[in-house]
Amino acid sequence: MKKRNVILCTLLAAAVLSACGEEPDSGRGRRPETGTEAPEGSGTKEEPETTGAPEEDPTPTPEANDPWVHVDNMEDFVEAIGPGARIRLETGSYSVSDYLKDAWNTEGEDWNRRHDYVQIRDVYDGLELVITDVDGLIIEGGDPDCSKTELLTDPRYASVLNYEDCDQIVVSNVTMGHTNRGSCVGDVIHCYNCKDISVVNSDLFGCGVYGIYMEYCEGLLKCSDTVIHDCEFGPLYNDGSTGEWKFTDCKLINSEEGGYFSESRGLNLKFVNCEFGDRETDNFMYRSDTTTENCTWGDPSNYTSYMPMEFGLPEEFHAEDMTEGAFDEDLLANTSWFGFAVTDEDTGATTEQENSLYFDENGTGYLDELNAFHLIEWEVDTAGGAKIIIEDSGEEYPVYLYYGDGDTIYLKLVQDGQENWYY
Repeated sequence: MKKRNVILCTLLAAAVLSACGEEPDSGRGRRPETGTEAPEGSGTKEEPETTGAPEEDPTPTPEANDPWVHVDNMEDFVEAIGPGARIRLETGSYSVSDYLKDAWNTEGEDWNRRHDYVQIRDVYDGLELVITDVDGLIIEGGDPDCSKTELLTDPRYASVLNYEDCDQIVVSNVTMGHTNRGSCVGDVIHCYNCKDISVVNSDLFGCGVYGIYMEYCEGLLKCSDTVIHDCEFGPLYNDGSTGEWKFTDCKLINSEEGGYFSESRGLNLKFVNCEFGDRETDNFMYRSDTTTENCTWGDPSNYTSYMPMEFGLPEEFHAEDMTEGAFDEDLLANTSWFGFAVTDEDTGATTEQENSLYFDENGTGYLDELNAFHLIEWEVDTAGGAKIIIEDSGEEYPVYLYYGDGDTIYLKLVQDGQENWYY
């Protein structure tokens, strides 16, 4: 009995040792036998039970990866404006002024109250759009041919786009300007207290007073592959800005004047592969703060710098040929006026002048003369008269309103025995 038990134990041990010595069949590297079912307990992974809901595709769709907001109407365009927004205007013609008129007639000031980054501002002959406190905004036309995407405005006192207190702004592939040609007060792109502006592959046209207006801006103004043309006073305006302005492969042509570029410490202007018209050549060719490389220049001898002659105005001005008008605060608020002539009250002699007046909506502004810059306060009395007060001296000077031919209006500032004319 004991001997049989020993034999059984020996056989069992041999069987166990033989099983432990075999490698487990992992199935890797072998073609499974067809028609063979896996035995129960073999470790084959069971398929999970389905709930009937489709599985999510782990690969995002192209739309989900698109960082651009695509718009094809003015309302969607305006509503998309905000910090970091990338807005692509689909090809077409967009009327800024028509949209603003409808929005203002519908909501009035409530529209401004519910928008943080865009405001509607009243100007003398209409409304304009103001983009404020926005960083990193990109506005791009939907086609590399910038003529296929237009941003237009009707009022001549409105700028097409205003940027205030903005940083890292880009405009590209867009044609911008005023629908009504003739005397303008608004600009195409108007920037105040902004930093780092780029204009790429665009067409900025007049009657905008200036194509690009920069006041108290800093950093880099970068403009490339862009045409600025047919503007009232010129392609560019600078006052109080610092940093670097660089224009590459641009055309500055056919404007009525050469532009206004005040001497400003800490601002460098550079043109590379650019083309200039006659009037633009006169303003930029000989500047000490400007460097140029491989540029094409016009003939400055064709330029007559006397602005009244350029705009078809008489060399001598007579107030009796105009109609005097009365002011109201809405007429002056948020307007810029450009001086073209000064008349001596004693002799009647008229000579040219180049300066500007600006009235903001808060009763302040500035008088920018060639050799001095003055902050001002302004007020309109109940009789329709107006005056400015120079802040640093406290001197007061009366301002009068006149209507000329057509829709042109003029200001006359009487200062130290001289009548300074603006429009």
